[in-house]
Amino acid sequence: MKTSIISALGAIALTVCGTAANLPDTITCEGGYGGHLQGVATDGESIYWSFTVCVVKTDLTGKVLVSRPAPSHQGDMCYKDGVVYVAVNRGQFNTEKQGGSQMTAYNARTLEPIKTTLLPEVPHGAGGMTWKGDRFYIIGGLPLKHEKNYVYEYTSDFTFVKRHDIDSGFTWMGIQTAAYEDNTFYFGIYGAKGNPTGVLACPSDLSSYTRYTGHGCVGILKLDGAYYVGVTGRDKETNRNTARLIRQKVFPDPARRFEVTRTGKGELRLFFEGRDKTGWKDSGYVFNNDGNSPIFSRNALFVPVSNATEYPAVGVNGNREFWTPDLVRGVHRAALCNEVFSLHLPGTPQTLKDNAAVAAAVDAVTKEAERLGVKVIGR
Repeated sequence: MKTSIISALGAIALTVCGTAANLPDTITCEGGYGGHLQGVATDGESIYWSFTVCVVKTDLTGKVLVSRPAPSHQGDMCYKDGVVYVAVNRGQFNTEKQGGSQMTAYNARTLEPIKTTLLPEVPHGAGGMTWKGDRFYIIGGLPLKHEKNYVYEYTSDFTFVKRHDIDSGFTWMGIQTAAYEDNTFYFGIYGAKGNPTGVLACPSDLSSYTRYTGHGCVGILKLDGAYYVGVTGRDKETNRNTARLIRQKVFPDPARRFEVTRTGKGELRLFFEGRDKTGWKDSGYVFNNDGNSPIFSRNALFVPVSNATEYPAVGVNGNREFWTPDLVRGVHRAALCNEVFSLHLPGTPQTLKDNAAVAAAVDAVTKEAERLGVKVIGR
């Protein structure tokens, strides 16, 4: 979820010259785009690409036929009966209630929008979709504390049917892509430390799963009996996002089955200035050494929650502000992924005692760590 979401749908195999039967191992989408790739789909004659802020139609070689701007955040898509369906989120991803989940339908020939349907049953942000028979299946983001993934089933007119729970264990930001092929649901997932990028393969009744490592988190589709997965990138000269599809000889590869193992419940390490900094490099976070800001997350792993009410905002030395909910997310992730979550605090333990705001934040985070069984070191 944000950074992001994604995926695809199956296709009709063609055999005439210049169609799917002659496709290369790599198909590159022509052009550069303002958003990164979030999903792909096909009708067997064209490929549809979702770039978070636009939808694109190309031929089977990647040449653009139609491109249409669209409001962020366009996610994973699927094709059915002349219509391209895209899962869209206009709210916050990976929160309990702030998602603004929608489905937007586009005319597959022109990419003109046909209709938008709200999906209030998907609270964490709709990120992808596929279909089986006369039913649609929506997936999306998740807050860090969830150890199950959810698949939302709808009728052909998007009347909610039920939620399917997949006891998959923690996956970073939920599910990103959805495809249904060969009587199997394929759900692409992002990677995070302890949880590699990969695919959850589920039977048609969604009763179980097998987890595989490898590509699949930004698009899955099938052409002429071959599976393709999406890969997103950025052109350094234009600073625009690019995308391509790569053929998979075996999808998913059974040799790359992955089982989540947890050897503990992680650690919360508190570092003060002048103390041993061993372990910073491998802790998964970047630290500010100026003594004024206690922490900021690498690549914005934890999105600030400016309207949080459960925990207070904390100002540090009057010139920076961080949010206790971000730190709470950190210890949740440490518990789920057996990670080390480190806080760099200015000054000495005595300084901490003298700064009531920082002390209150650290108290809240350490109490949450203890509740989750995360070992607290350094206090």
